[in-house]
Amino acid sequence: MRTIIAVAGAAAGLLLLAGCSGQQLGSARTIQPTGSEFSQNLYRGYVSLSEAEYAEGDYRDSDAFARRAKQAGTGGAVAPEDIAARKLPVESTGELTAARAKLVAALDGGAAERDPVRAADAQVMFDCWMQEQEENRQTADIAQCRDGFLAAVDSIAPPVAMSKPKPEAVRFIVYFPTNKAVLDKSAQQVIAEAQAAASKLGQPVVKISGNADTVGAPAYNQKLSELRAQAVAKVLAGGNLPMKALTTEAHGESQPAVMTADETSEPRNRRVEIILEP
Repeated sequence: MRTIIAVAGAAAGLLLLAGCSGQQLGSARTIQPTGSEFSQNLYRGYVSLSEAEYAEGDYRDSDAFARRAKQAGTGGAVAPEDIAARKLPVESTGELTAARAKLVAALDGGAAERDPVRAADAQVMFDCWMQEQEENRQTADIAQCRDGFLAAVDSIAPPVAMSKPKPEAVRFIVYFPTNKAVLDKSAQQVIAEAQAAASKLGQPVVKISGNADTVGAPAYNQKLSELRAQAVAKVLAGGNLPMKALTTEAHGESQPAVMTADETSEPRNRRVEIILEP
């Protein structure tokens, strides 16, 4: 296309538009292109093709490309030329059909938004290839358009792979009566909910963290928090729950959910946290 554009640039100053053909280029060149970056690049590419064909005296194709330039330049949708739009040599139809399918797949996949310069170049060069192949005279021009199309369509930036957000950890809290490590009905219900959630996560890492309030000596509360964590872990481990790992830890009264003075009974601190990490 760049050779064609160079030739067209030399001829641009010689345009004397008259008669029934070759009149579209003049009006196309006056447009200030609008619309997407892809549409504006299409406009410029089609104007260049129109100028090149005008310079060769092919006013019919110059007009055709100029019309496509005007449509693209005013924000209109312009699809790659249909295979049936031209009388192609039989031996070239299959290759061009496959090439158009590849181009359309790229455009349908967001190439015009993702890589508007190369996507537009690919479409312009495909239409150039179609036009030159229909004439089937200038083998160098056919090869130039074909090679330009292949280079452009093969270099279009691929879609960016969207990584799935990592599921967040799920937390359940089991509460205990004062000075006890037994599981009441409410605690058992919370553990059952944790088991159901763990099953949905597949094979999570299960972390169990025992805690106590400030009633009693710190060493005693440390031991009590260990017993609470073990009680919950025993139920979870015995439920045939698929998991990557199960770990327990105990913090005594050192990590309260609610800060209190010493020797304060606080139900929210007498807890075991079950953390499910996908």
